[in-house]
Amino acid sequence: MTDRMRKWVRRLLWLIIIGIIAFLGYSWAESQPALSPVKTVPKQLFGQTKIYSQNDRQQIASKISAQDQSAKGLTKQGFVAIPKLSILLPIYDNAYSAVALNVGANTAQKGTPVPTMGQGNYTLAAHNWDNGYTAFSALQQKLNQNAPYYESGQAGSSSWLNGQSIYLANGDGVFTYQITGQVGVDENDGSVLNPDDRDDDKAKITIITCLFPDTTKRIITNAKFMKFESWADASNDEVGYFDTKKQKINLVP
Repeated sequence: MTDRMRKWVRRLLWLIIIGIIAFLGYSWAESQPALSPVKTVPKQLFGQTKIYSQNDRQQIASKISAQDQSAKGLTKQGFVAIPKLSILLPIYDNAYSAVALNVGANTAQKGTPVPTMGQGNYTLAAHNWDNGYTAFSALQQKLNQNAPYYESGQAGSSSWLNGQSIYLANGDGVFTYQITGQVGVDENDGSVLNPDDRDDDKAKITIITCLFPDTTKRIITNAKFMKFESWADASNDEVGYFDTKKQKINLVP
């Protein structure tokens, strides 16, 4: 082998090593909790707000309400976004279908009409993949640890997300909720699905996802309704949370 060939081989090996390190670094960063500096700092540095025209807003509204799973017998209700946790998911209407849960979050009513955004108790469920970043995984405070939701066989609670915003959106506009707390419940606890439940006498959202490692338990995230704004009146930030050209849908690992 000539000196020139050896030089090219060394360069190629270095490029491969750098590529492997970059890939491992990216994979590690993706696996970090949603509120870690690794994920929040880049958003603060590079998250410039886009100015959305009325035409932009109409296009986003049409896209998030488009019926894209009709062939599977599912009706899209809209989207859910929790920006601080990098959560953005479409919402369908059957949390008791594996097919439905594989394509998004789903309303979790049982024996009652599909809930309405901004009214009553809007129950919503999606997978926890136990990785801190896909579907509703980021709602668990500590990866693969039952506490604080269950400790020594007793149900517990967490306030780590209190005050954070949850946004629902459909063809009409954006509904803002504020998280008021999380609790652990047994998988068979149907009381969380009560359509008449309220939070501080306001309409609410109840988000249900599995707990890890004890998957017989559930994490319940409660949030109270704060306001509704049409697409024309919503802030540019709020519209941007549902811009799927800019934001990543975090459905599966």
